[in-house]
Amino acid sequence: MSSNNGDDTPWDGKPRPRRTISIALRMTVWYAWSFFALVLVATGLLYWVLVTSMYQEDVRDLADNLNNARMLFMASPPGRSLRPSDQRPSWAPSHQPEIYLRVLDQNAYIVVETPGMSGELPPPEKAELASITAKNSEKREMVSAAGQPFLSLIVRIPGWDTAEPTYYMQVAMDRAHDEYLLARYRERLWLVLSVSLVLCSLVGYLIARGGMRPIEHIGRTAERIRSTTLHERIATSGLAAELSGLAETFNSMLDRLEESFQRVSHFSDDVAHELRTPVNNLRGEIEVALSRARSNEDYREILGSCLEECTRISRLIQSLLFLARLESAADGLQIERVDIGKELAKVQEFYEAAAGEAGIKLCLATAGALPASVDRTLFQQAIGNLVSNAIAHTPAGGTVEIGACSDGRGLTVSVTDTGCGIASKHLPNVFDRFYRVDQARSGTGHNVGLGLAVVKSIIARHGGRVEIESEAGHGTQVRMILPAAS
Repeated sequence: MSSNNGDDTPWDGKPRPRRTISIALRMTVWYAWSFFALVLVATGLLYWVLVTSMYQEDVRDLADNLNNARMLFMASPPGRSLRPSDQRPSWAPSHQPEIYLRVLDQNAYIVVETPGMSGELPPPEKAELASITAKNSEKREMVSAAGQPFLSLIVRIPGWDTAEPTYYMQVAMDRAHDEYLLARYRERLWLVLSVSLVLCSLVGYLIARGGMRPIEHIGRTAERIRSTTLHERIATSGLAAELSGLAETFNSMLDRLEESFQRVSHFSDDVAHELRTPVNNLRGEIEVALSRARSNEDYREILGSCLEECTRISRLIQSLLFLARLESAADGLQIERVDIGKELAKVQEFYEAAAGEAGIKLCLATAGALPASVDRTLFQQAIGNLVSNAIAHTPAGGTVEIGACSDGRGLTVSVTDTGCGIASKHLPNVFDRFYRVDQARSGTGHNVGLGLAVVKSIIARHGGRVEIESEAGHGTQVRMILPAAS
């Protein structure tokens, strides 16, 4: 039995991938909360405007009532006091707030007031009245003995003449109805916010699903792609700009994959074709040798032929391994500072015997010292491949010239021969692996069709390029161009 140690590692020892929230769910949450936040701010602003407007309207009503009462008070003859009505006017609407009026002298004694006002609101203190001047008034919110909210306004008014003392007038308004309206409004706001949250979540989900649908289409297309369906591409019409760029990048990747897959397939076919011929030769010669008893000389001849075919296979395998290691990013170059002229002289000396045996003149043309930073072994391999290839395709009496020059932009090393040349239709493919101008693919044990491919790979690893110029019957020139940094 397996035990749970509390981490995310299952019994097989492989880490379990952590579950993450999907992009669609994240988009839904963000859209929903964004929309809901806007609705919440809008409703909150409307509620604040309503509360402020109602409060200011109550203040204006109090000020108007206070001004009217003050004018009546000032217009009353001396010794006559105001007598508020004991009953509410019949024409006053039921929802109209109750307004109370009170007149006090400078000692805070009540001169006259609306009946029942003292039971609801106690009179202000004398010190409080003393702080009120003729130019200002006091406005404050109060709570009655029954717990009802009131808004009060107190002003100072002069007497009928200079001998009369100063009076203070207080007017108060019951705001219970306003609080009731605000409470009902808040209930409706909560209902609106609840519905808005549901609608925002639904709309956010629909928007997120609509936005993710093209990505899901891309994912389904990518899921269908196999080695046999590399020709399929993602349709970019109708996609957003960001997704269109992603789809085009993915299509470019598929183009490269398809090209690489085709190249690998062709390479595998070429390898199988190249190996089939020597293997069939070996099998045929061995079957002939085993068909009947032969002399020692016959066996020696057959074994020599088999050895030649084995050498050809071995050379092919070595060339393939060399190309694989050369193109591997893990294998770095052994860069060192060398004199290209001296390296070319060594190559000339090595191949001079083979050229003389073939009746070919091998010469060297360099312009002084040409220092460069290259991998010495790989560089000699590339030059050797070109020289041996030129000697093999140049008839007796011909010339092979090795040259090098530097023009400040780079270093150019060339191998020129006066051989049979190459037709122009073959030039774009001569650096491909196993490509031969002879379409019959007949070759010797020394020619496996990889020489120029090796040269191209070596120079490419040095950051350079290879160029070729040739004309049938007039010879060939191959140039290896290395950048100035080399």
